[in-house]
Amino acid sequence: MTPGFWTSFGELVLLAILLGAVTTVIDSVLGVVGLSATIKKLPIIGSNWTLIVSIAMMAVIDLDVVGGWGIALSSDWMKWVANGAIVMGMVPVKDAVVSMIGKGLRA
Repeated sequence: MTPGFWTSFGELVLLAILLGAVTTVIDSVLGVVGLSATIKKLPIIGSNWTLIVSIAMMAVIDLDVVGGWGIALSSDWMKWVANGAIVMGMVPVKDAVVSMIGKGLRA
């Protein structure tokens, strides 16, 4: 059985929250080691750092969000890249959801 829209949406919002935490931890560890500034200055890696972390996160947790929508990708790396890009793209949506909830609780 495939998940419904709201289940998938909630899963993506939670993964976007997890991405924020994972990025923060990785950035702090790289800062302690002294590699943070070096990595951020690399032309392609520095400008796409969040995407790289998101793809790596999806490879580690091995969760297939697009598979739940019936999209079959032939290789694991394709799943990691597609899922990582979708989760990274959900960060602004996650920010809007958190803001909406915060405003609703004050009203």
